[in-house]
Amino acid sequence: MNEIGRNIKRLRQNKAVTQEQTAEYLHISAQAVSKWECGTAMPDIALLPALADYFGVSIDELLGYRRGGYTEKENLIRLMYANGGLVFPDGTPKNFRLDTERFTTNAQISKIGRCFADCIRDNHLNPDIIFGIAYHGIAFSAAAAFALFENYGTTVQYGYDRMVPDSRGRYFCGCTPQNGNRVVIVDDLICSGKNLSERIERLLNYAEIQIVSIVVIADVSPSPRKHWIEERYGTKIFSLLTAGDITAAYTDGIIPSEKSLDTLI
Repeated sequence: MNEIGRNIKRLRQNKAVTQEQTAEYLHISAQAVSKWECGTAMPDIALLPALADYFGVSIDELLGYRRGGYTEKENLIRLMYANGGLVFPDGTPKNFRLDTERFTTNAQISKIGRCFADCIRDNHLNPDIIFGIAYHGIAFSAAAAFALFENYGTTVQYGYDRMVPDSRGRYFCGCTPQNGNRVVIVDDLICSGKNLSERIERLLNYAEIQIVSIVVIADVSPSPRKHWIEERYGTKIFSLLTAGDITAAYTDGIIPSEKSLDTLI
């Protein structure tokens, strides 16, 4: 099996879709997808942007391009682990935990913001507003907005919600959504999706906006729940990392050793 075939199979399994569903999205035969994954054929170059978009990754990652010996996702996993944002309580990747409250320096949050910005840019989301879900999404919305400007020269508005209203009954800080706005929501984690759907409903009740996408660091929600959110709100969830990515990095020894932690702080 070639590198791109392995990547397509891994990404498809992470997305919890069949070869038939992937083929239907690309308007090709399921047999073609099977050949890619077996390494007996390669996808046409014209299909790469659609494949990358479908799996929520960059074309570089789809092709297996590694910067400094690691893919973008592997570098993010290494960064998070080195900074205490990724924890394995029982010593295995099965029950990993995200602890984004450990990101307390400008250097750390800047790197996370750049990952969000790259995802937004690579997938051509073109939002009017980057909106963070309180509390963790507050910092992420600002960091992603800053990174979009610094790295790509893109100007967007950003804001975030409150868990409870202020003394004037306001639920939103920063940019207040307006009718017609294209909104990208950012947060750290999707588990059951219940909290996320409640906050989206609040946004939609306030203004007639379009939820272009939801971008999170990791999505560990059950696939049916994820698909329900996407269908209900006419949006797409992009995850910087999946449980499969983290498990693979752990198994393959991508997690940095103690000697290399200082270079990732």
